[in-house]
Amino acid sequence: MVLLAQHLARHRLREPRLLEAIAHFLVVQEGQLNSKVVQKLVLPFGRLNYFPLEQQFMPCLERILAREAGVAPLATVNILMSLCQLQCLPFRALHFVFSPGFISHISGTPHALIVRRYLSLLDTAVELELPGYRGPRLPQRLHKDIVAEGLRQLLGEERYRQDLTVPPGYCTDFLLCVSSSGAVLPVRTQDPFLPYPPRSCPQGQAASQPTTQDAAQRVVLMLRERWHFCRDSRVLLGSRALRERHLGLLGYQLLPLPFEELESQRGLPQLKSYLRQKLQALGLRWGPEGG
Repeated sequence: MVLLAQHLARHRLREPRLLEAIAHFLVVQEGQLNSKVVQKLVLPFGRLNYFPLEQQFMPCLERILAREAGVAPLATVNILMSLCQLQCLPFRALHFVFSPGFISHISGTPHALIVRRYLSLLDTAVELELPGYRGPRLPQRLHKDIVAEGLRQLLGEERYRQDLTVPPGYCTDFLLCVSSSGAVLPVRTQDPFLPYPPRSCPQGQAASQPTTQDAAQRVVLMLRERWHFCRDSRVLLGSRALRERHLGLLGYQLLPLPFEELESQRGLPQLKSYLRQKLQALGLRWGPEGG
């Protein structure tokens, strides 16, 4: 039956009789099927935009998702993507895949990138098509988007760079160029990268400050999300700690934005006030055109 489902999906064959047979098979064999098989069986329904007449189709899938969601994250979101195409996303499953525990779990898996991409699409579907949904949402997208908007209104969009990868390959959430007097400079007028390899400095100390030819300092705002920490702990994951440690040693000034503080902000006005306090605490200043 899996081969039949794959054949229909691959060749875009919208055959109601065969699709109904697949749906019936899924319901009858529910107890023997795992999510990795189910994702292949439901693929043609979403791809061919066909919702089966089988009345137990959705209840069956909801039970399978409840049973298997924590076992195979990629298969789980594949099933949900097929249901998303059919406009029938189950709220209970959305609660699970948007939970901090699930997101933390996938962060260390080989499929983390594709799972997060699908979660982003599911989050968009929730935003546009499910006004009654009141469960958790994808937090990173929300945090990064609202911080970007807050910086845009505070500083102006010419005074920061988002998602910039700096040598030797570390991604920065937001990067500012700052003069020796603390003024936030237009990024287009500055080289956002510090020298790499860094200028010689004693082992274990940060790289030397910019010379007179390169007086601008670089401030990196780092989002610290829930899944950047060990579970039920305030200890950063090794990869995150390594990135922050190396960026500091390269000479970048780090400004962490912890998820607890971001989640406590209620709306953009509070977030702007929060960012203003954070930046001013570093002695930064900017012109009135920046808000």
